[in-house]
Amino acid sequence: MSAHHAAQVVAIALIATVVTQILYMATLGGPQPADSAAGLTNADIVRYVNDRWSEVAIVWTTEAVAFAAIALGGLTAMVRGGGSRVAWAAIALAGVFNLVQIGIGLSLFKPAALAGEEHTWVFWMIVSGAFSFYFLAKAFIGLAAIGFGLFLLKTNNAMAGKIVSGIAIIAGLAALVLNIGALGTGMSLLFPAGAAGTLAAIFAAIAGLMAAKRSES
Repeated sequence: MSAHHAAQVVAIALIATVVTQILYMATLGGPQPADSAAGLTNADIVRYVNDRWSEVAIVWTTEAVAFAAIALGGLTAMVRGGGSRVAWAAIALAGVFNLVQIGIGLSLFKPAALAGEEHTWVFWMIVSGAFSFYFLAKAFIGLAAIGFGLFLLKTNNAMAGKIVSGIAIIAGLAALVLNIGALGTGMSLLFPAGAAGTLAAIFAAIAGLMAAKRSES
């Protein structure tokens, strides 16, 4: 597999994860409190898991396949020299960290949620641990977007390349800063960190394709 073919695999998988995340947030966006005044309770979590788990598992399993493709494609492109080796290494690490996050979710979320109210703290501990890997993965995606953007900035004189490189660098910086911040502050930065990481993933896919193609020309 050439670096460009590996970059195509990564780009398709990255876009797939963007689509699944949007679908997840739009249709499965986590347990909602039955009484907004009381806040989220253990009963709300149990109801959500019992009612929606099969759909959640399908989405997360699909993402696991995509993240495996991202990890393998990133490693292949790095070895083949598809532009910035550091950026492809970051892509591969993002895939690995996301696989850990998805593995925690698929294996531990349901049994922890159904363990009983006295064990609710265990559920939230597992959620926090999973999101730590989520934030790490998004930070590495941001780093990859920066790396690809800098590579294109140095090697591509076309206006389209300059525009893509500039947006990739800005989106990557936002994702890197917000997700590193989220590692320390926790769930309070979940939505801005996740949104920045999603935007960085889109431009990392585009810029990575361009960088790989540029390296082979």
